Amino acid sequence: MNNISQILAIIVVALFAAQASAETCRTDSFGTTRCDNGNTYRTDSFGTTRDNHGNSWRTDSFGTTRGSDGSTYRTDSFGTTRDNHGNSWRTDSFGTTRGSDGSTCRKDSFGTVRCN
Repeated sequence: MNNISQILAIIVVALFAAQASAETCRTDSFGTTRCDNGNTYRTDSFGTTRDNHGNSWRTDSFGTTRGSDGSTYRTDSFGTTRDNHGNSWRTDSFGTTRGSDGSTCRKDSFGTVRCN
């Protein structure tokens, strides 16, 4: 996955984690991300990320990611990603992504993302 896809995957996981108490996700060698709550995410060769609930996200040439649910995400030059609902996410130098909603996600060296 490219950098935008990785950021998008973490944001999507963070969105779902904010609705649940905690979530752990792992990406396998085929590029499928599976979470312990049953959600799965896969990015195809065209750059479209799909989950197992019929949602999809695609990043255009301007760097704006649009979701099938009408959501949009844009990352600014400072590395902060904002959506069209007033939420934002920022990944620090240690790899921890913090959301404006209080969610925190971290990807370990094994590729496992844990959110709370």
